[in-house]
Amino acid sequence: MSENNETDLNATDLSRDRVGDILRKERITRRITVETIAKDLKLNVKYIKALEASEYEALPADPYVRVYLRSLAKYLSLDSEEILKKFYMERGMSIEKETASKISVSMKEKEETKSPMLITVLILIALLAGFSFLANKKGWISTTDYFFTESDTTLQITQDNLTDSLADDDSMFSETPLQQTDSSSALLADTMVDTTGLLSLQLDVISDSAWVQVFSDGTSWKNIIAKNQSRIFTAKDSFNVHVGNNSTVKYSFKGKPITVRGTGIVAFKLDKTGKPIIWTLSKWNSVFKERL
Repeated sequence: MSENNETDLNATDLSRDRVGDILRKERITRRITVETIAKDLKLNVKYIKALEASEYEALPADPYVRVYLRSLAKYLSLDSEEILKKFYMERGMSIEKETASKISVSMKEKEETKSPMLITVLILIALLAGFSFLANKKGWISTTDYFFTESDTTLQITQDNLTDSLADDDSMFSETPLQQTDSSSALLADTMVDTTGLLSLQLDVISDSAWVQVFSDGTSWKNIIAKNQSRIFTAKDSFNVHVGNNSTVKYSFKGKPITVRGTGIVAFKLDKTGKPIIWTLSKWNSVFKERL
């Protein structure tokens, strides 16, 4: 028999064989085991055997089957497109035009586009948080030389006992910038007054400047008390106090420490009992609106 006749016969036999038979015969002809192919191509032995046995129900999803068929065909020097076409004809299905490689690239691109953005956002948040903590700890952020004016309308309030927001209430601040005074001179002036029978209230500013307004028996004093400075007030009956940075102020009433709760803007009354009575800010503004 001539060589041409032998080739035609082989082609006829292959056309009659199922894809699984073609793969199996070509593998056996080349004396290669299923395990060797699986190791070289990093494929699952179970699925290679299922393909060779034409056990379609044991195969994975269709895109993966295409990957297996293309890989096996190229490994065994077969026409991968013909193998795919024959495989789908056997199953009575039409072959999809998209290839497994496109699916793989698409999935990879989606993963790569999500992760860098998320990582970048997390890194930025961590850096900002770290810088904020360091700045507060080192004292880089300070408001020692600030003044309150009518333009300060964006002040944010955090106060345990107050429910009213004064972010847009300009009546809290004076119409002209307040000038700092020498607290030691002010303290000396107060101590020279005869305090016999009077109530005394001392404010010690420990970590940052504090804006303060105090009504002593109705007499108003308002200004900024700088860091590490003190101010003593006296009254016969009571004090009404408004503080813009309560967390930095320590209070003493008649020489004994008292606690005034709150971290931001605080307003309170102090009478002979020595127990602070917290004002709501709306009530404070209503009562003292003509004198703020």
